[in-house]
Amino acid sequence: MFKVFKALTAAIALTAVAGAASAQDYPNRSISVIVPYSPGGTDTLARTIAQGLSNELGQTVVVENKPGAGGTVGGSFVANAEPDGYTFLFAVSSVQTVAPHQRDLPYGFDALRGVARVSVGPNVMAARKDAPFTTMEEMVVYAKENPGEVSYGSAGTGGATHIASEAVARAADVELFHIPFQGVTPAVAAAVAGEVDLVLGFASAILPQAEAGKVTVLAQLGEGRAKLLPDVPTLKESGIDLELPVNIGFWAPAGTPDEVVNAFAAAVEKVITSDELQEYGKKTLSELQFAGPADFDAMLAKEDAFYEELLSTIDFSK
Repeated sequence: MFKVFKALTAAIALTAVAGAASAQDYPNRSISVIVPYSPGGTDTLARTIAQGLSNELGQTVVVENKPGAGGTVGGSFVANAEPDGYTFLFAVSSVQTVAPHQRDLPYGFDALRGVARVSVGPNVMAARKDAPFTTMEEMVVYAKENPGEVSYGSAGTGGATHIASEAVARAADVELFHIPFQGVTPAVAAAVAGEVDLVLGFASAILPQAEAGKVTVLAQLGEGRAKLLPDVPTLKESGIDLELPVNIGFWAPAGTPDEVVNAFAAAVEKVITSDELQEYGKKTLSELQFAGPADFDAMLAKEDAFYEELLSTIDFSK
């Protein structure tokens, strides 16, 4: 019995040493970063960060697009990948916190673990230029006096901008009329043309139109005023008790070792906080803001609970 116990103890010790050694040697081959969207936008940010990560980690970081089904094709691929630290997901958090609540998927919230938040997308809500309101407070008053008459354009039924707009409506206790489009760009174009009263989306999609005097920005949906939007009030500053930041970052399959996740996250932090990336963020209207594994996971758990409750109240048939 003693010999068996001694052998088992030795085996456990060797496994621990091997695990430590593999973590210390990480990475020893190329790393894949899956972007679950088509090229452009999030994909461009991923490729810019990947260049810096290749230098930091001493191995090639390859970005691969796997678009489809609102990001869930790529999300599923990573969720079911080997948890060895060589396959990561770079996406908007809705792939983990929203999509699994909307339909049956080959993965759930717990199939992915947060590695590093790299950007807080400053979503904004804007109004057509000749709307009968120019501030969020005025919009709420007008919408309450005219229930169901204020329209908003989204990037599609059940998509992120649809859900976020409904969250704003509920928090403000107003009834808005939803008009879906096939993407944010046509939704913004509809607001510019006066075909919808409101539109919600990334600052990068809306601010150019606002600067051209074609729409009026009413509020931003983050926890505080983004550095890129110092003059735009938050929803809370406008009297609406809602914070809805858009987190963009890296995920790994659940079960990926902490040591590996921490090593990758440390490299991401160095890249994100570099002068080069911060300058890139300013040029592309991206609010680059790092959060490590523990903080990111806490944000995601809170976000998941929020959307689970919200989505149960939205009628997606409208």
